Amino acid sequence: MICRLTGRVSGVAEESIVIEREGIGYEVMVPASAAADLRRLVGNELTLFTVQYFEGNPAGAHLVPRLIGFLSETDREFFSAFTRVRGISYRRALRAMSYPAHQLAAAIEQGDVRLLTSLPEIGKKTAAQIIADLQGKLLGFLQPTAAPLPAAEMTDAQRVAVDILVRWGDRRADAQRWVAVAVEADPSLKEPDAIVRAAYRAKELRIASSE
Repeated sequence: MICRLTGRVSGVAEESIVIEREGIGYEVMVPASAAADLRRLVGNELTLFTVQYFEGNPAGAHLVPRLIGFLSETDREFFSAFTRVRGISYRRALRAMSYPAHQLAAAIEQGDVRLLTSLPEIGKKTAAQIIADLQGKLLGFLQPTAAPLPAAEMTDAQRVAVDILVRWGDRRADAQRWVAVAVEADPSLKEPDAIVRAAYRAKELRIASSE
């Protein structure tokens, strides 16, 4: 099982990207909401958190291996919960995830049928099924994650800052993204402690803006 993939983003299509690693190009399907972030990362190295599965009829002789990639472990966990709903296939879920995971989780928790039926391939019946199956189970997904940080761009001080945030309870993928936001806003940040403080301020501002 391939659960994580790091490589250079060499191309972005409507529903997939190509990650190059050691001379091999991996086609990875991605949710619609990630497309904008991924386009600006073409040429950079990136880590995706992946799901591997086989597409096709199990009774037939032709099964195609597929990879699905997410910008954070949190997004991958939301996808796993979303695809437990009856009738939500992997491909259908990827197309439906045209909003970030935290916005979809909030809509489901609030019973927002209007937002859910605005998603590709989601009608009223399916929206009702999603709410019935998942409402009350997505409270851990309500906080937004930050923009992705290409792995190759991290300095030693930034890596130390990420380690500190992880020890304090953040997921590593989320810690990397808060650090990315902080140093993008203030490139003069050079010391781990200063980066950590700025990352927490960025996180608090992002959470406050989403409420």
